[in-house]
Amino acid sequence: MNPIDDQLNRLFRAARAPGHAMATPPYGLETQALAAWRAGSGSDRTMWDMGLLVRGLVLAIVIMGVSFWPVLTSTTDPFSAYVQLADSTVTSDVAP
Repeated sequence: MNPIDDQLNRLFRAARAPGHAMATPPYGLETQALAAWRAGSGSDRTMWDMGLLVRGLVLAIVIMGVSFWPVLTSTTDPFSAYVQLADSTVTSDVAP
């Protein structure tokens, strides 16, 4: 027998030991637990608060708008410097 089987057998023997009686819950505990569960299930509480999600979405839109504002209001093309750099480094030679 390998050590794992021996450990499992000892565990199963200990679980069947008659000396450990299961404690019974107090009278009425099950009724109280079910009543509390039923009272709590009636409320329509979700994991996510929709108001919080909407405020987060509005905040994200505002941040995006503020970050895009300089690009959208500039009169020149923001990528013109990159195009000029690419044109200066790439030579166009038509001769074979």
